[in-house]
Amino acid sequence: MSLAVSIAAVISAIASGIGLIDKISDQVESFLSKRKEPAVPKEHRLKIEGSGSEIVARSHGQVVQKITGEDLQKLPEPMLKHIMVLEKSMQNHYDLWAAVYPQRNASPDPIVNAKVEQQLKNIVSAMKDDFIGILSFLQSCGIHLDDHYMHIRHLVGQV
Repeated sequence: MSLAVSIAAVISAIASGIGLIDKISDQVESFLSKRKEPAVPKEHRLKIEGSGSEIVARSHGQVVQKITGEDLQKLPEPMLKHIMVLEKSMQNHYDLWAAVYPQRNASPDPIVNAKVEQQLKNIVSAMKDDFIGILSFLQSCGIHLDDHYMHIRHLVGQV
């Protein structure tokens, strides 16, 4: 099959998208659950990442599942292009989140803080489809989602 998109680019997009979810999930969780963000990032049992020409899921550091370039070549090209679009959109939302999140509860003015909270809620709402799309894509490729991936998908899905 001749693909207009390279499998390496798709793997890179998947790895980047899941990396963004890993970066932001603890903050989004603390924001949505109205809890204080932990001082030290949580250690998660399951970690999904790009590793050369494959996507690898590790539980407690041990490889439990893989998606190879060969596996991805079997998928329809529109699906592969779509995951790249989701990753780019996720990156745009993450950049906005990274600019706004540090302002959370930073003002002595409760109206300013309320506006920041609303901005953050709007960002989460806007990135909801990206979150769910990336995680659902991995699940459709056979990756068993567990740990913080399931939890954050559930929380974001309620927004």
